[in-house]
Amino acid sequence: MKSLSIKLFTVLAIAFLLSGCYAQKEKIKTLPAFTLAPFSADDYVSSIDNFVIVLDASSSMGKSYMGNEKFDMATQIVSRMNQALPELGQNGALRSFGHSPAISDKNTVLFYGMEKYSTTALGEKLNMIYEAGGTSSMQKALTASGQEELNSVSGKTAVIIISDGQPDYSLESAITLKAAQALKDQLGPGLCYYPVLVGDDEKGTVLMDDIARISECGFVSNADTLLTNAGMAKFVKDVFLAKKPKVQAAPAPAPAPVALKGTNAQGIWVVGETYFDFDKSVIKPEAFDYLDEIADVLKTHPQVNVKVQGHTDSTGTKAYNDKLSIRRAQAVKTYLMDKGIHGYRLILEGFGFSKPAATNTTDKGRSLNRRVELHPMNLE
Repeated sequence: MKSLSIKLFTVLAIAFLLSGCYAQKEKIKTLPAFTLAPFSADDYVSSIDNFVIVLDASSSMGKSYMGNEKFDMATQIVSRMNQALPELGQNGALRSFGHSPAISDKNTVLFYGMEKYSTTALGEKLNMIYEAGGTSSMQKALTASGQEELNSVSGKTAVIIISDGQPDYSLESAITLKAAQALKDQLGPGLCYYPVLVGDDEKGTVLMDDIARISECGFVSNADTLLTNAGMAKFVKDVFLAKKPKVQAAPAPAPAPVALKGTNAQGIWVVGETYFDFDKSVIKPEAFDYLDEIADVLKTHPQVNVKVQGHTDSTGTKAYNDKLSIRRAQAVKTYLMDKGIHGYRLILEGFGFSKPAATNTTDKGRSLNRRVELHPMNLE
């Protein structure tokens, strides 16, 4: 009889435990279904030149929030963003911090980029970040980002931080904000922060708000919202895309090429008399009126596209000057875009010191070679 009672008790205990486990599983929520189709490259152009996703994979992200693991929510946001974003020639990167020792023993790792954005490539690298763990080191991730993938970018850059904002042990948020401010100072007005808060931690909310305010042009989003089709669609459009303008009907062909105001005898614009300083890609204020006039001409002739060609003097290596010439051309392109000229009309080219306009044996000649030329196309 005693043996029978013991067996009955054992059966009841097992049934109780199983029902408890079942009830616990029932509490686990599934993430909202995602059916958002990729935005069409026929309808949109990229509003940014570069983006980097900074993914929090620290141990606090392994905890549950509203029935889901925060890390699962974060990786799903990256995955869904990747599915919705069209490839428009922008550069992309993916960096994580924290993560399980099985993934890396480093505080922060650059898994992808900076390179021309590919949906497939980013998705493959995201799959390598499969488990949360380790300490929160957002400040180290931001510092490393400035030293690696964002070290030599130009133009408009979006930094998307997906995190619960939990601090590393007793570290105050001031350390993270200092790193965020340093990266902003490095990249200048072209950098915008777009933090995504996973969870509802009070200190994390304050931290993410403060980071967004540093850039002045960014904003904070909530993970719950971005996991919906409507929320992700709005985020992708607001951060990454601009509506492609309707193509205006070309004017009737002229019997002769259009003579554009301000071009020289060769039919090009040269950002001259305000040539770039040695080893610099900053446009001098004296060139602003000249570039404003070019912008007005391009608005008057919407059929005209322009090759924006950067040049340097012969000082330094070919590899360095090739990059410097691109930065100079990018500076002029950014200026014209800010004046309302769409980026797809401005084609970047960098020639380094391969096409000098004057001798490189004198100071005067070298100064004339530090230039940007704008070559109009579609003039007929």
